[in-house]
Amino acid sequence: MLWLLGAGVAAGLLLLPAVIYVAGALLLGGYEGGSVAGQYGSIYRGLAGGNWSSWIVVLGPFLLILLYRALLAWWRRSASLAG
Repeated sequence: MLWLLGAGVAAGLLLLPAVIYVAGALLLGGYEGGSVAGQYGSIYRGLAGGNWSSWIVVLGPFLLILLYRALLAWWRRSASLAG
């Protein structure tokens, strides 16, 4: 389970800020004075300052995987009880 946390946090730190920037630029247009580096800097400064939105971005992939695994276990358990 620890590797899952590491992989999720790594994805949140390394990939998600770029994905958020690209999605925003494609859907909403270019940011005035914004850049991918600025997006990373904003998230990392938010982490250092305890900003909840930055922590949600970083922990989001891990929490989604954890939710998926919990729902899958629940579904399998309910299927075995029903059958």
